[in-house]
Amino acid sequence: MDFVFCDPPAGAPAVTYDETLRKLADFYGISDIPGALDEAGSISGPRRPTWSQFSNQNKLGFLNGILAYAPGRLKEEYVAKFYWTFGSSTLPEPGTDEERSCLNVLYARFIEPFKQHGKSGSSNASPHESTPSSRGGSSTALDSNAADPSHANFRSALRKRDKVCLFCWGSEALEAAHLIAQEPPASLSLIIPDLLRRAGLDSVYRVQNGILLCAVCHRRFDDLRRYIDIVDGHLVAKVVNLTYDPNNQDYIDAVGVIEDARAGKIRRNPAFSGRTVVDSNGQLLVYFADGGDPAKNPNITALAFHKAACLIWKMSGAADDIEDNEIHHHGSVDSLLAKVSDRLRHPETE
Repeated sequence: MDFVFCDPPAGAPAVTYDETLRKLADFYGISDIPGALDEAGSISGPRRPTWSQFSNQNKLGFLNGILAYAPGRLKEEYVAKFYWTFGSSTLPEPGTDEERSCLNVLYARFIEPFKQHGKSGSSNASPHESTPSSRGGSSTALDSNAADPSHANFRSALRKRDKVCLFCWGSEALEAAHLIAQEPPASLSLIIPDLLRRAGLDSVYRVQNGILLCAVCHRRFDDLRRYIDIVDGHLVAKVVNLTYDPNNQDYIDAVGVIEDARAGKIRRNPAFSGRTVVDSNGQLLVYFADGGDPAKNPNITALAFHKAACLIWKMSGAADDIEDNEIHHHGSVDSLLAKVSDRLRHPETE
């Protein structure tokens, strides 16, 4: 990761998002920016950063996603960095080693820490009415894992806090999912500590850096197809719509699978009687077993970075297909969830 972005020259005026987006489009020879961005979302890029296989539209979508969704001050920072870097002597044209190095650095910062799959599953996994966490991103000491924020205690603390999958409320094949990656490769040796610092955390094993998910929802979460957001002061579960059409049937079906699973839990288990499938605004509220303790809930900065990764990767077109032999062999994650949902709707067939 030796690529270094250009800083604005001394005394240079501030640049806007629109100016930077135009600069990026010129770099890639794109005149119709709205058309190119729409196309980027419909052209599937490879799910891994093989940049030679990305079209210029996909690359523009990726870079625009960073400008649109980078959390906090990073958005302003990269508006300036992109403007003064792309088309400069540092990065003169597409298809060069410099461009690949630049894109690799961005992938390592914004995508890779949240999209990890180990040799035996997700490397973000530790097997086994909501209140958002404090906006300071505190890593307050917890009796659940403060003394030893280790892998085992991380899993135990999440089971104690969440009890069930935060998305579908399933209670089988539960896994402790990290927001910021559990075991970073060498390429992230500096990125992970920086992300933790920005979130106010001192370890990836703090309970605030995780959520409890079933294996199916965990896979989707690590595929950047699910995330947790804050809406009207509440944590809510979100499904990534891979299109710009809110009525897209695949998106509606994916949300419906989660809603059906939740409805089955409420219908069949008194422990869920105090919950609603969705709130009055149609949001999938996230619930915690103890009602929610802001000091223990998922860190909102880490959640914001994971959300950004989901939306940036969507805008590049690279979130469209699942390239995993095991998933293809056994059926898609959503089809597996659909089967579970169908059993909940028709318990008499069990």
